[in-house]
Amino acid sequence: MEKQKLQKVLRLKTFFLIAIFSLFLLNCSKSKFVWMYYNETSCSDKWSYDINNEKLKDNVTAYLDSKGIKVLELEIYVDGTVETCTACNCKTGRRIKVKVKGGEEDNLQGEGFYK
Repeated sequence: MEKQKLQKVLRLKTFFLIAIFSLFLLNCSKSKFVWMYYNETSCSDKWSYDINNEKLKDNVTAYLDSKGIKVLELEIYVDGTVETCTACNCKTGRRIKVKVKGGEEDNLQGEGFYK
């Protein structure tokens, strides 16, 4: 009789451990992150231009934050083609890479970012 009670308790503990572990795994899979990109222009971006990458990161983050978009990571690359023209929409060659939660994709696309 005592052995059956012990087995029942062990089964219950195992069940609860599996349930807790499953909830943890399900919770982790919901936190999908997305990287999105933006090609910087000479002067038609929605945030303040800065030649210093660190200041530009701050400007982009502050602007997106003001739009309710939480930036998790932000990187700047100079890997694009520089357009040698004088219009504001000419590309500088810098590309802004932003990591956000998956639900922010539509908001970022509205700000000119792409996948």
